[in-house]
Amino acid sequence: MLKMSNMDTFHSALDAGCGTGLAGRFLRPLLDGPLVGVDLSKKMLELAAGCTITKGCGLKDGDASERVESEEDERSRTPLYDSLVSSDLETATIDELVPGDSIDGFDLIVAADVLVYFGDILKLLMNFSKLSNGNDDNTSFLIFSCERVDDDIAPPAGWKLQSSGRYAHSKSYVTGVAEQAGYDLVSYEEIVPRMEKGEEVQGHLFAFVIGGSAPEDEYEEVVQTIMEEL
Repeated sequence: MLKMSNMDTFHSALDAGCGTGLAGRFLRPLLDGPLVGVDLSKKMLELAAGCTITKGCGLKDGDASERVESEEDERSRTPLYDSLVSSDLETATIDELVPGDSIDGFDLIVAADVLVYFGDILKLLMNFSKLSNGNDDNTSFLIFSCERVDDDIAPPAGWKLQSSGRYAHSKSYVTGVAEQAGYDLVSYEEIVPRMEKGEEVQGHLFAFVIGGSAPEDEYEEVVQTIMEEL
């Protein structure tokens, strides 16, 4: 699945704006290293901290496959996240999120339904690029969703504050800002992230890479896998 990264799994991932940990449940199986969650809300982080490999964070009782009792007990005590940090996504540093020298950056950064709380996203994506470990030899992935405003009706800024209190962004604005931050677009999909007052909310799902030199078609399988999970 991860042949373009020359890895069997990702070595590290950042769940940016993790909230109560719903996305972390899907990210954990993709990793053989640390899963770090970051959010400003300490109350949300307290809920995420209660999640283990087999319990919580969207996993209902009985969802876990049957295992021998000793193994189940161990997994039920193993936290879903290796670290949970209360911090601002625009200013968080790798030393703050992963103290020590265990990793230089993240192989994968995911922000599920988080950019709806940001208008201008340049500072955010610039910081994501700093938190990634993409370089000439390694590819780092960034995948996120946001609400959509069509390019032909978008304000000049490329984003707008909606009556819901959430921000919507145009595709051209997002891709342009991501390019400024050093990212290349490898996958794009128009989605309906949720229903609101009986109507479909228009959204889109982006996948970017930074670093590495593999052709775009080699990213398709890993990106599709993650996007389907989210």
